[in-house]
Amino acid sequence: MSTWDKTHPLGSLLGDPIPGAPALAARGDTAVGVRTLTLSQPSQADVLSGLKDGAYPRYDRPLQVEVWYPASAAAGDARAVYTDHMGRVDLGNLQPYAIEGRAFRDAAPDPAAGACPVILLSHGYPGSRFLLVNLAENLSSKGYAVFSIGHTDNTYEDFAASGSLESALIHRSLDQRFLLSELPRLNEEGFLQGMLQPENVGLVGFSMGGYGALRTIGARLNGKTLEQAAPYAAELAEETGYRGVKTVRAAVLFAPATFFLDEDRTGDIDIPTLWLCGSADHVVHYDQVRRFCEKADRSDRVLVSYAGCGHNVANNPAPAEAYSQPWEIFKRWSDPVWDTLRLNNANCHFLTAFFGLHLRGDSAMSDFLQPAAALKGFTEGTDAGIRLEAFPANRS
Repeated sequence: MSTWDKTHPLGSLLGDPIPGAPALAARGDTAVGVRTLTLSQPSQADVLSGLKDGAYPRYDRPLQVEVWYPASAAAGDARAVYTDHMGRVDLGNLQPYAIEGRAFRDAAPDPAAGACPVILLSHGYPGSRFLLVNLAENLSSKGYAVFSIGHTDNTYEDFAASGSLESALIHRSLDQRFLLSELPRLNEEGFLQGMLQPENVGLVGFSMGGYGALRTIGARLNGKTLEQAAPYAAELAEETGYRGVKTVRAAVLFAPATFFLDEDRTGDIDIPTLWLCGSADHVVHYDQVRRFCEKADRSDRVLVSYAGCGHNVANNPAPAEAYSQPWEIFKRWSDPVWDTLRLNNANCHFLTAFFGLHLRGDSAMSDFLQPAAALKGFTEGTDAGIRLEAFPANRS
């Protein structure tokens, strides 16, 4: 065992299983590298500059993206330390903290891994490209290339006192679509050459990231949202004939913000979806998420409900620095009922099964996504509070 592992035993870092974790929560056998990409999306709406004569000025929108990938880790490679932040810049209480990981920073890619299925992560509002490190490292260790978008104007570091919601409504799905469009290029040049399957992508969105993900796979805005967004409604309009990005083969919606969307216009959502939400979520409202899931009936759906859990179903556990902070800051990572480490393990288990089935075609993974009195893969009693339902697609 290395010095690092002695210092950080299994179960102590984000993405690790803890005792009693379900069967598929364990990390995979693949060594993981991680790098930061800086991309630029041309001619986008510069929302924070404000409307000028009824339109937003255009700018080249920068995006920071973290990518995890199968690596050939060498002796002496540095383990990743991610810098995230407590508080928010607009509130004047931004504080950095470190997240230690098991990935290797800037490690050489492993050519023996071949072309990997891709998973895109999209954070909440506000959020960070590091908010879901627990999922990113775990899934990449199972042979996926995982990209996590830092949505400009919506991160803790650049969250604007005004204009941030408008930016989220306009850009959240467009950021996802831009990264999807970049995958073929990234597979042809640079360090990821030959490592990606650009036509075989899983999309994961949490909260406002879930709103964006639903739009990316074909959901439509509702009339109330369009009415309230009247000054910039043209920026929200879909191009004629848009039916969702078809390179996305499966999508995971963690507590998605469905209240901006039209639950009666879900017919273009025709890929498998996995929905995970707390039954006590009063931010996006569990009943509303559930109803939207039920109405998206052209999709094969699995709904995981965490009894008594609030909104933070996907986030990393709280860093040590947060334990001296007030609840208003600490609650970003915490839940009054659920242990976040156990919640993360359950999420890794369900996402491993879901993407294994739909991105890799491993039919054995289907057994872990079936409703049962005792859920497959869970040690007796450890599935308490988890309700899993499956809704087959209506193909008529």
